[in-house]
Amino acid sequence: MLNRRESWLSLLMTLVQIAITVLIFIFTERFFPKQVFTLNEKIILISQITLLWGAFIYKLHLGVIFRARSTFSMLSGYAVTVFFGSLFLLLELQLIPYLRHIDNSFRYLSIFFTVDLLALICFKLLLYYSMCYLRKKGYNSRNVIILADETSSSFITSFLKAEDWGYRLLAIISPDKVFKETYKKAHIISNQDTLRRYITLYPIDDVFYCLPLSDKRYNLEQMIYELNEIGVRLHIMQQFFKQKLNFNYTINPIFDHNFITHQTTSENYIGLKIKGIMDVLLSTFALFVSSPVIFLIAVSIKLQDGGSVFFKQERIGQNGRRFTCYKFRTMVSNAEELQAKLLKQNEADGPVFKIVNDPRITRLGHILRKTSLDELPQFLNVIKGDMSIVGPRPPLLKEVQQYKRHQLRRLSMKPGITCKWQVWGRHKVTFDEWMEMDLDYIDNWSLSLDIKIMFATASVIFKPNGQ
Repeated sequence: MLNRRESWLSLLMTLVQIAITVLIFIFTERFFPKQVFTLNEKIILISQITLLWGAFIYKLHLGVIFRARSTFSMLSGYAVTVFFGSLFLLLELQLIPYLRHIDNSFRYLSIFFTVDLLALICFKLLLYYSMCYLRKKGYNSRNVIILADETSSSFITSFLKAEDWGYRLLAIISPDKVFKETYKKAHIISNQDTLRRYITLYPIDDVFYCLPLSDKRYNLEQMIYELNEIGVRLHIMQQFFKQKLNFNYTINPIFDHNFITHQTTSENYIGLKIKGIMDVLLSTFALFVSSPVIFLIAVSIKLQDGGSVFFKQERIGQNGRRFTCYKFRTMVSNAEELQAKLLKQNEADGPVFKIVNDPRITRLGHILRKTSLDELPQFLNVIKGDMSIVGPRPPLLKEVQQYKRHQLRRLSMKPGITCKWQVWGRHKVTFDEWMEMDLDYIDNWSLSLDIKIMFATASVIFKPNGQ
């Protein structure tokens, strides 16, 4: 997964840098009083720039973002790319009869060389530091645990140096005391039992297993089962794993080591990125289009009883991350306090609290719930990256604490505003059936399924049933 992600991002960054170079080549003509190249000549030169810069960027790994590289290697790589690329164009313009522009070619390419070199370096530095800033703020990062001994120190060191990958080392599982002094920022866990509890309590996305199979201190088969059960991705260093594999896996090279990667969620990296882009675009559009309605709802709630417009509640997101979920307030201001008195009237099974005719719901709240307009503010959660438009509904912490262990896997995908349960289940299914619907969504996820659920949700909204 890491290698696949890096490959796609490297290709994207290569195309972006080629596009920057082409635009600068076209823009350079602005420094001259009259047209330097004809349209046909521009097409020929731009085609060659695309091939030359693409080849250099690919060969010198300048498209890579998430890798520990020195600043000097980056600077020298761009200098080599732009210098030899510009030199080739200069010689071509001097020697080939139908492209000869002896008077202006040297000056043109000198300006192009300088501007392009500075632009590419600034682009990479801006991108790098922007990503580092976002990673430090916790955006789009993955939390990692590594099982290791002293022989794995080089891998852990390389891992820590590549902070711009977006992976945060939360804990190291090892009985070797050397780790306590070397890696003071990470929790040091001594045994597998503690690992099981740690993963249950903290948001963990990936576990790296860097130990020989002969190490009897850890039960790898049990670990595979337990991580698979809750949807945490497992990476096993291939050099230690020689036995026959009885699960689906991919092989990813990471820091000169091959890892066997096993996961239960979708490996469609491009599809998931398209889903993320769609989430932001559709949520922004939805908030813009519904802004007059949002304003009227906000004013109506405020005039109703003078209480807060929004209902804010801590929910559990992907792999246990906590976030504040926003909704329009549909209940009386002290609804949370009154819930304890209504527990005996709960009509839902499992850890969920539901009453169809909940006495805490206001008159306006009934209208908002029937039309699902109370959930409009959750598009803000989608834009922030806490939620998706389609995905399992985000649960409360007290609900998650009552999940059966295998039900924790529903947290392995980003929660959503709507999902299969909202349109094909709702109050018609039991809690366990609800959980199975969410797990089935995760196992069979695709963009087409998301689109199908969106259209189904629209039909439910336009045919409100009060549920």
